[in-house]
Order: sequence, then C-alpha cells, then structure tokens
Amino acid sequence: MTDIVETRPETRRRRKAERPQEILKAAFVEFSRNGYATTTLDRIAERAGVTKGTIYVYFENKEHLFISMVGELTKGAHETVQEMYETHAGSTADLLRAQFSFIYQHIVEDKRRREVVRMLIAEAPRFPELADRYHEEILRPCLDMLQQAIQRGMDRGEIRKSSIVGAPQVVIAPIALVDLWMMMFEDRQPLDLKAYFDAHLDLVLNGLLAKS
Repeated sequence: MTDIVETRPETRRRRKAERPQEILKAAFVEFSRNGYATTTLDRIAERAGVTKGTIYVYFENKEHLFISMVGELTKGAHETVQEMYETHAGSTADLLRAQFSFIYQHIVEDKRRREVVRMLIAEAPRFPELADRYHEEILRPCLDMLQQAIQRGMDRGEIRKSSIVGAPQVVIAPIALVDLWMMMFEDRQPLDLKAYFDAHLDLVLNGLLAKS
C-alpha cells in the first residue's frame, strides 16, 4: 500500500502531461467520424476521459482544438523539412529532392492528414474562418519553406529567375491532386505513388533549374 501512495504524485504528473495528446487523439477520431460541424467538445471530452473544462485548460475553443490537431499531425514533418533547409550544404536540386522525398513519405502518404483535408474541403464553405486559420498556421509555413528553398537556388544561380518564387503553390499543386485522387479513386484507380513522385520531381526540377 505504501508503494502505491508514493507513486501517485508521479503518476498524476505523468497523466497531466499526457492529457493534451489524449485530447488531440480523441479529437481526431471524433472529427473524422462526425465532421467538424457536428462534433462537440462534450463528445471529445468523453472519448478522452476528461471533463469538458479540462479541454479549455489547453485549447481556447473547438476551432483552436481542430487546428492544433492538424498541426500535431504535421509538426514533426515541418520541423524536419526546415532543418533540411538550414543544414543542407549541397545543391538546391539535391535539397529539393530530399525535401520532396520526405514530404511524400511522411505527409502525402499519411491517411490521417488526407482525412483532415477531406474535412476542410467539406467544411470550408460553412466555416471560412476555419479554412483561413488552417491557411495561416499550417499551409502558409509550408509555402514559406518552399519559397526559402527556391530563393536559395536563385541566389546561388542554380534556379533561373522566374515568377515561381511568388507562386510556390504551382510547385506543390500535384500534391493537392494526389489528395483528390485518393479520396475519389483510391480503390478503383490506384495511384502508383512512386512513379507519381518521380514525375512530380522531374517536372519541378526541369521547370526550376537554370540551364547550364
């Protein structure tokens, strides 16, 4: 009995530290099953095994919880791609190749992220503020990282001067097509992601790199 009493404070601290992650996991399940509009904080709290008030300790409201959930899914990948940019000493072509390879392996092929995209497409007309927040907190940092890499290549004379630095969406547009394709045709018209990645990268590099 003494041993149990002694471990309780540590157990409580550990459980408290784990609560945000438990809430985020519960939120993903509920949002995925029911959509953004019909999901309630009460249902998320019930699934996470906490009170609704506990959710408010960590998250301002349902919108903040949803965006935090999306950010958690992509956080590690974003940090790795940024680190590649900051530490890469080779050519910009090799940098883009490494970044795109990582993005395909850890973001494009992540079915959880695709489910989030599906929800956003469905909910954006009714909740434009949710789409705006997703753009500012999740999508824009991705575009900024891509612009950094492109600008690096231009500064080094490896990428030709063009308007693409101001419209990086064009470079990653094929990734959006992957999402739509998988949502609509995954079972009936399966996509060869390896061949698609090779074609995407070939298109990007041949379109961006300066001719020697």
